[in-house]
Amino acid sequence: MKFRFLCLFSVFSIFCYSFAPALTNKEEEHLLRDFLWSKFVSLPKENRPKIGVTLSAGGIRGFSHIGVLEVLKENSVPIDYMSGASMGCIVSAMYSAGVSFERMRELAAKPNLSYLSKDLSLIGVMRYVFGNRLFSSKNFQDFISNEIGAVYYEDLAIPLTCASADIKTGERVIFDSGPVALGVRASMNLPGIFAPVEYRQRYLVDGGVVDYIPVDLAREMGAGWVLAVLALPDYSKTVPTTILGYIVRSGDIRGALITENSEKNADFLLGVRVGDLNFYMRNEAAKAVDLGAKTAYEEIDDIKNNL
Repeated sequence: MKFRFLCLFSVFSIFCYSFAPALTNKEEEHLLRDFLWSKFVSLPKENRPKIGVTLSAGGIRGFSHIGVLEVLKENSVPIDYMSGASMGCIVSAMYSAGVSFERMRELAAKPNLSYLSKDLSLIGVMRYVFGNRLFSSKNFQDFISNEIGAVYYEDLAIPLTCASADIKTGERVIFDSGPVALGVRASMNLPGIFAPVEYRQRYLVDGGVVDYIPVDLAREMGAGWVLAVLALPDYSKTVPTTILGYIVRSGDIRGALITENSEKNADFLLGVRVGDLNFYMRNEAAKAVDLGAKTAYEEIDDIKNNL
């Protein structure tokens, strides 16, 4: 098989050389990359590296992951394993379960707080402020179930692992089996806002608290090459003005501090500079999707070359 590939490569090289006067160096490079890429993606799974994609936490900025996955799909980048935390877990679960990009973009265009909790009402907010009662995230588990069905991790088309955190012990808790909707709920369960998810004597909160971008989980699943997608904040121009804003900002700052080792463990780091988006502004989530796609388009040739 290697001999056949070398023959094909030689023929292609001779072809390019024959027409060299008519092509610029950039055009030749582009032709060669496209040729090699078409050969790579046509290889059987067992004859190429297993590819993992890891999606970071990041709140509303994590909608940018949808745009990145769209570009990977358009360019036939095979994905054998996925891992994620918080918003990265939500997007990867939907993608692994086969939710269409059209539907994901539709959800981004019309984000609704009622998907997260039934307690996000005037009475619920009063209980939160005056009664020290955290919101329940059960509604979000039901929402995910409605979107992907009563699916178990073992049934997903692309194997997925999601990270959450035990608020009692500080340990990372991994979901790679059981109901997907439960794991997704635990992984996005923002501490200080939502009550911990009680599961097997654990009290689970947002996975971004302990593992903002779980590259090692993709490695442990068997990935030989990992693309890490990081939704990067830019807080240089704003200061939080709400309790929720301060909680999210604190989590993001801590997340940035613990990502260094994960970034080094990735083969390619795709940083999407989404900035400081506000959930309450209607078009922010859709804007994040487009920024993710734009960044991925700009980097796709480098991703192919690296892979």
